[in-house]
Amino acid sequence: MTALPVISLEQARNGDEEKVAEEISRACTEVGFFVVRDHGIDRRVFDEAYELSLDFFRRPTEEKDLLRMRTSTARGDNDYSPYGYSALLSENAYAYTGKQGMPSDYVEKFSTGRLVLDNAEDLPFPDDERGAELRAALKTYFTACETVAARVTELLTVALDLPRDFFAVRTDRSNDSLRSQYYPGTQREFLNDQGMGEHTDGTLITLLTEDGPGLQLRDLSGNWLDVEVPERDWFIVNIGDLMARWSNDEYVSTPHRVKLVERPRQSIVFFKLANDDTVIECFPKFMRDRPAKYEPIRYETFSQQKMDALFGREARA
Repeated sequence: MTALPVISLEQARNGDEEKVAEEISRACTEVGFFVVRDHGIDRRVFDEAYELSLDFFRRPTEEKDLLRMRTSTARGDNDYSPYGYSALLSENAYAYTGKQGMPSDYVEKFSTGRLVLDNAEDLPFPDDERGAELRAALKTYFTACETVAARVTELLTVALDLPRDFFAVRTDRSNDSLRSQYYPGTQREFLNDQGMGEHTDGTLITLLTEDGPGLQLRDLSGNWLDVEVPERDWFIVNIGDLMARWSNDEYVSTPHRVKLVERPRQSIVFFKLANDDTVIECFPKFMRDRPAKYEPIRYETFSQQKMDALFGREARA
């Protein structure tokens, strides 16, 4: 078990903002993972999202298959915005990092994105009362994650010597996504214990909650360390490839994976991205002693490269 830095947002509200900002920045540099608590979100937001997600995953396979994941191109959303159900072994996290021919993942997922904020949108939710409750719960959870992500990135601007609205104005139209995930317990007929293969996220930051063990991160020495938090309303936050690039790789996008354990596990993951027209170029703070490692790139191009790797498509000009 590894002890991640634990960040109290209440401490920041009580006047220790610069101290908390430096703690977050240090965690981004040394580990790439930290835990956020005392965020002010009602525990019921988490409990309802977990309960209703589990209710969905327990539905008959034929019902879930009617809601297979689809992508959206509505209102400028890129064609990889995920909405709907993904079955066991239907996705492969290794592919996201460009590794082909690796095993697929023993995990079920139900995904939604920013369009869930509009009740008029036709999205793939079950067409019954519990489906409506699931949609409402995930909408509330999505909104809560947006709030926490905004606060964490605002605190980072303090440590990075950036304007306080630096991230806010570059992420206010981002196609963020939310995935509720169900990992079965280990089973004799499974070929391995891979809940999700080794990968890094392509995000600015990722917010994850969980109800049990299975998550592991790889430290700088190459060792796999177990990560677990005591409460499902504590967010495990990790830096993604987008933030790593923005920081000239000073902030670490740490490889992680999920191993199946004896009992089933649930998690809910929120992926914070950037606006398509945002230009990603190194923060000035991290170019004082060495040049930028990367050329500036629009987020839309950065994201497209990641998704092309995931879906095995040729890189686009």
